Amino acid sequence: MTKPIVPYNKLDKRVAALWTRVSSQDQFNKNCSLETQREICERYAQAHNITIKEYFGGTFESAKSEGKLYQEMINKVARDREINVILVHSFDRFSRAGDEAIATKAYLKSKGIYVVSATQATDPDTAAGELMENLLFLFNKFENQMRRSKTYGGTIASLQRGDYCLPCPLGYNRHKDGKKLVMEINDDGRILRNAWAWRAQGINEIDICHKLNAMGLNVKYKRLNQILKNPIYCGYIVHDKLEGGRVKGNFEPLIDEETFNIANGFGHVGYVKQKVNELYPLCGHVRCADCGCKLTAYEAKKKHIHYYKCSTKHCKNNKSLKIMHMLYTEFLKRFQLKPELVPLFQKVIKLELGHFNEEQDKEIKTIKANKTEVENKIKKVQVRWGLGEISQDIYDTTIGTLQTELYKINTQLNSYSKKLSNLDNIAHSVSVIASKLGSLWENSNYEDRVKLQNLLFPEGILWDKVKENYRTMKINKVFEVISLLPNIYNDKKERNDNESASLSPQVEIAGFEPASKQGTNMLSTRLSWPSFSSNSKTQATNHCLIC
Repeated sequence: MTKPIVPYNKLDKRVAALWTRVSSQDQFNKNCSLETQREICERYAQAHNITIKEYFGGTFESAKSEGKLYQEMINKVARDREINVILVHSFDRFSRAGDEAIATKAYLKSKGIYVVSATQATDPDTAAGELMENLLFLFNKFENQMRRSKTYGGTIASLQRGDYCLPCPLGYNRHKDGKKLVMEINDDGRILRNAWAWRAQGINEIDICHKLNAMGLNVKYKRLNQILKNPIYCGYIVHDKLEGGRVKGNFEPLIDEETFNIANGFGHVGYVKQKVNELYPLCGHVRCADCGCKLTAYEAKKKHIHYYKCSTKHCKNNKSLKIMHMLYTEFLKRFQLKPELVPLFQKVIKLELGHFNEEQDKEIKTIKANKTEVENKIKKVQVRWGLGEISQDIYDTTIGTLQTELYKINTQLNSYSKKLSNLDNIAHSVSVIASKLGSLWENSNYEDRVKLQNLLFPEGILWDKVKENYRTMKINKVFEVISLLPNIYNDKKERNDNESASLSPQVEIAGFEPASKQGTNMLSTRLSWPSFSSNSKTQATNHCLIC
């Protein structure tokens, strides 16, 4: 017979495993976060009559997936019959894996073990409290995704300017010229450039490897094939996110374009992407429910009517563009935020952003302290070199390392935005977006429609020709949670006054860590909303913009 689960608030004795963690070795070495987490958790345990039996973590391990140390902790706690609490500083210290973290939390709860945050109070015995915990896990996952997106966006911007900020290819070095990093050809590069000339003369790649090895450059056959085809060596940066697929780089090419083309047997470098037809935003997004093929589109020129169709032979899954767009708009309305839930949703957003301001201030303070420390080290090295205490080689090596570290710190500082203000206005704008998904898609331009589609349904959506409607394959977890909010809201209305009143303090003391540091105009990205352009047609869209 299965042993019944005792509610958290009715546990006679609370015995905890304390879990502390930072994400990287750099954080482990340079800040006191682990000690702070442990101290706060111990104070919380003392104040709430919790006995700490085991200490886990105390080191660095990424929380974006369930790592080895994390799994060992979960397995050990699940086998311990005495432990009924996993105590963490905040839910993001437990995990940033989103839905995986929610599943792990549910598994632990099935064994009578509760995940408790010392700084984000929730009530794990109520549906509303559990929802708030799940939202925290989801926001933590989106924070990781948006940080990655932010870094990725900066990389693409650099590539678009022609600055190659990816790892240096063989044959190049980087050095700092003022505030700019410059990529230049090194000795290996001057040897490697012979490879294209030899290949253009008809020498095979195995013999080219032997020739390069004889000149002091050891290159394996498989790698040589990749090197010869890489357009970076003739001065072009190639990336699928660049306009036209490539840009001219701001660095000296290793080989001229003509020789590069002859060596590779083609007349031009790079790829030109075919332009999309902006009349058909659902192309590639909607799949046939019968065969799974992505729908394409065409125009019946005699009737001047546009259609979406499945290209699979004999499938006959065709439908007019007008009807499919109308039904898609209606389908999106199913995932809109209900008016009665707007106040609660806005409160959550404001709490999240307030917490973001506080965390950003702390992080900036720590980074500035690191910057001062590095600058002082540079001054000391310069003084010692000036006094003749260290040689030129040691000076060059040390200064180069410190300047690279200082450049990284300055880049990190520049990534931070100004402190968010007007939180009421921001929360209102986000709730308006969430409340009008259907009209927002209907009245947006092609690019914004595609962003919104991919945001809601990252794996696309199915068109059922029998039922003449859409079916979801996978929906963004945030919108899935929003779709569940009415059930929680109605459930709370049916409770007695004491139970319904308990929701407010829980919400007000729950903390949300935001998912980006881009500033007010990037709130939509932080909460995983698309950034809509100002030429959207309706007044509702314009009010949603945060410019």
